[in-house]
Amino acid sequence: MRESQRSPSFKRTVIAASLLLLAVISLFVLRSVVALSFFDDVNSRFEDDWHAASGESIMQPGEVAVFEASYLFFKLGSVRFELLGKGECRGKEAYRIRAFIDSYSGIPFVHLHAVYETCADARTLMCLATSNDQQQGDDWVHTNYIFDYAQKRLEWEQSVKGVVTKKVDLPLDTSYTDGLSFFYYVRRLCGGSEGRKMEMTVPIVSDTDRSSVNLTINEGREPCDVTAFDFPIESERMSGHINFKGTFGVTGDFVGWISTDSAEVPLRADLKVLLGSIVVKLKEIRREGWVPTRAE
Repeated sequence: MRESQRSPSFKRTVIAASLLLLAVISLFVLRSVVALSFFDDVNSRFEDDWHAASGESIMQPGEVAVFEASYLFFKLGSVRFELLGKGECRGKEAYRIRAFIDSYSGIPFVHLHAVYETCADARTLMCLATSNDQQQGDDWVHTNYIFDYAQKRLEWEQSVKGVVTKKVDLPLDTSYTDGLSFFYYVRRLCGGSEGRKMEMTVPIVSDTDRSSVNLTINEGREPCDVTAFDFPIESERMSGHINFKGTFGVTGDFVGWISTDSAEVPLRADLKVLLGSIVVKLKEIRREGWVPTRAE
């Protein structure tokens, strides 16, 4: 069909479908989708295995960072990361991390809500246990991951309304991050690099896929503009490549910027998708005593 013969309704359908795809892709890549207001008080999935403890890290307990994803002039949704604290999980000292994503109202056909929670080994930031709840229609689908490194297996279980619908045991050949722990793993990696350019491959789990992300850090200092501040922030550029294909075909190259100070706060990421690029910027942060370095 020629362009001139396409009806306005057909064009609107194509535009709506494209925005839907881009919104879902961007939110999946960020690996966290925020719960509805009634779900904000979700209890930890690891309460029986969690014991409060004191401790400090480059990732400050109590820190909250909110990011906003956009495509062209369209704001698609927000992502909220929370570092809840440090304690014990599955017999190891661990960080408890939670993340939420909320697709904005007004995006055609998009209504995405979920909450993710991870216990990450305090020493390595590799996953010990992960849980997430995602809204699908009128139901919430719960997925639970237990990383049993001693037995070299991953226990993956999915349920709806408390009834198990799928259960899989997967072999583990090494320790893995997930979307949440990867976010903090990169920060610690940059903090310990002393500004040296480094290339590495980071193991990562996405649903039942055991794969990796190629990453290069400290590619050069650049100013970075974010929504959270009215001045450019001094940052280090990084780049990488996602080696797995996630839901809706998420894969490929990305570029990111992280602050050069000791907090190593992620500032921005540009993600390649089928129809262009998604831009994710720091919108808000609550971190005691942190003032970013202004770029000259």
